[in-house]
Amino acid sequence: MNEPITDPAPVRRALTATELTAILGRIDAAASTGDLLTVAVRSVYDTLLAARGLTLATLPDGLRLDPRRYAIPTSQWHAISGAVIDRAAAWGTGPELALELGNVLPGSYDDPDAPVPDTPRTDRRPDLLRLAVSRDAVDVIAAATAHVQALAARYGPASPQHLAAGSSWLTGLSRLLSLTFGADTRVRPDGHLSLLVHTGSGFTYGLTFHGVTRRCTAGDGCAAVIADDGTASASSPTTVLADHIHQPSFPCDAPQPGVWSVHS
Repeated sequence: MNEPITDPAPVRRALTATELTAILGRIDAAASTGDLLTVAVRSVYDTLLAARGLTLATLPDGLRLDPRRYAIPTSQWHAISGAVIDRAAAWGTGPELALELGNVLPGSYDDPDAPVPDTPRTDRRPDLLRLAVSRDAVDVIAAATAHVQALAARYGPASPQHLAAGSSWLTGLSRLLSLTFGADTRVRPDGHLSLLVHTGSGFTYGLTFHGVTRRCTAGDGCAAVIADDGTASASSPTTVLADHIHQPSFPCDAPQPGVWSVHS
């Protein structure tokens, strides 16, 4: 079998204002999230290939186009990717497409003089967010809020423990209530203080609590893990468990410090 022929003629140039405006217009007119990436890719490369009398559809048999051999100014690259993400907001697929754009669009280079049309941005997000929260998830939200309040009561409202937990929990809730991933969101529990979020775009992620491990701080190289009842144990066969009175990194009767983060 013959190996695919790599494109021998790289293209590195700025798009004209007319070319870029036309590309942005075609992106804005995309009718579905399935068409959006195809429209963007074809519009960009068809424009760059036009000087050679080619389009993606008319490339010679066996010719493989390598995005790394093409480049446009960084400002124009961001204008195109921003238009794709804005258009994708209608279907909640912006984050997914943002990752894919880096693989399929040309490279970029600095050119402060490259033209970028001042086109108005249209908010394509749905008007309403439909949020379905299971009864057990409501209990988790209440428990997490109470945990943050308990950290403030024990360590102080201005303590690092309370500030880190509170800010991460609010950030997670704000993301849950956003329209970034579409108009439909379903929330279920994923443990005592964590949530599992299913979005309308098909993207699923967890809002997960990561508690700080209570460890011995008495010295002597001791790395014991200390349970709520004060029992010290080794976390692995190689963990040093010193023969001394263990000092916990936070009180055994105190709420566990930690933060929430989002994981896909």
